[in-house]
Amino acid sequence: MTDVRVVFFLALRLTAIALLLACVAPAQPVSAADAPPDPRFGIVESFVNPAAASEAGAGATRIILRWDVIQPGGPADWKPANVPDPLLAGELAAGREVVGLLIGTPDWAAAPGQQPGSRAVPDMDAWAAFTRRMAQHYQGRIRHWVIWNEPDVWQEGHPGKTWDGTLEDYALLLKTAHGAIKGVDPSMQVFVAGMTYYWDWEHGRRRYLDRLLEAIAADPDAPANGHFFDGVVYHLYFTPRQTVDVLAETWQSLARHGMAGKQIWINETNAPPSNDPQEPPWAEPRFRVSLEEQAAFIVQQFSLAFAHGASRVQVYKLRNTAEHPESIEPFGLLRADDSRRPAFDAFQTVTTYLGGFTAARAERQGDVTAVTFERGAQTTTVLWTDGTAARSVTVPAIASEALLVDGTGHTQTLAARNGVYTVTLPGATCSGGPPCRIGGAPRLLVEEGAAAGRAALTASPAPSPASSPQPGPTVQPASRPQQDRPWRPARPGYLWMQ
Repeated sequence: MTDVRVVFFLALRLTAIALLLACVAPAQPVSAADAPPDPRFGIVESFVNPAAASEAGAGATRIILRWDVIQPGGPADWKPANVPDPLLAGELAAGREVVGLLIGTPDWAAAPGQQPGSRAVPDMDAWAAFTRRMAQHYQGRIRHWVIWNEPDVWQEGHPGKTWDGTLEDYALLLKTAHGAIKGVDPSMQVFVAGMTYYWDWEHGRRRYLDRLLEAIAADPDAPANGHFFDGVVYHLYFTPRQTVDVLAETWQSLARHGMAGKQIWINETNAPPSNDPQEPPWAEPRFRVSLEEQAAFIVQQFSLAFAHGASRVQVYKLRNTAEHPESIEPFGLLRADDSRRPAFDAFQTVTTYLGGFTAARAERQGDVTAVTFERGAQTTTVLWTDGTAARSVTVPAIASEALLVDGTGHTQTLAARNGVYTVTLPGATCSGGPPCRIGGAPRLLVEEGAAAGRAALTASPAPSPASSPQPGPTVQPASRPQQDRPWRPARPGYLWMQ
């Protein structure tokens, strides 16, 4: 059976399953009195259980629209149903923004000299016609388009490889899609494909994005056309501190090539657990992560990403499939039976107490991090330690009392004493051994009142009386992210299975 036929068969089967799920768990529409959820907080594949996604507070989702499924038979063929319209309508009714990812060359559209297949460089006239028609078909429903996925994975035979072309081929693919989509609706936004970052890092190569920006800058048509993109996308897993490095390096690269002002999205992130007895990994995972650490990761990753300039962050993904055949690690916030992991509650905590923020800033003292989110008349301060010892921290009070929230949403009232709050932060459990990739369970202080520039960490944090201090890890320069070996999810054929 050819690749396209396999893809089409899987798409049809998934369509039927998805439609059934939509009937079982319909989206809950947003009432006129309710504000829509914050689109900066997203979950991939929210359509598999839209009611749960709404309860979690997801404001955006991503769907994959495969060209080789939509037009398998030729340019006159048109089957835009690998994500059926009723599912899309449910997401929009729930107030979520839908991001479309375009990928997959049909055999008939491969450029001359290309081996036919979904990874082939397409004939650009055919690609322009397809992307134009997609923009027309989804106008008013999809405003954000991501062009392909992980083209930086170059190793032949690797299951994550989706692109057979060169970097220059991808630059032309992006330019062509940008022109076609903007020609339909200039308000639509076009994004560079999500990249792994660490693929290049592991192989000692200059970053794909930096090389791509150089190629775009050399195109004389680029300045007059916004350099053919509105933002860049990364897929970052497991270690929140590394996100700080990647974002810093990305801002530097954009500025160096005269492209400052673009958005940076993280539209895949997670730290899938290795110890869930209900859904254990089906093979030896790269890193050991507990269910509690996955929940801590969610809070820490969203906090650091927003504090360092990410425009959007999106968790991969809402729910596992049965036996999670798409990956060694079961990623879901929900298990295949829709039971919740602690990470689901952590995402809900993030959207509840960080959603609607107008500014975020991070501070670090020793192994303690504080991220302050300004939310108009309310301030949320997120605190955690990367050290293995518990820490007692004092935070200058904005109000006489605060709501103290743990990382999975449990609350208690905390009174200020002598103008400060005293908060004990649990130490990192380091399930995978040193270095600790995920800090200890976070705590959130939610106060009425504006931060007005208040520093959250004004004195060195002290170890908890029951603990002896242990040094925490330090953040490395952006050129050398903090990781002994890079990691990317092993997801054979995952784009086909979404």
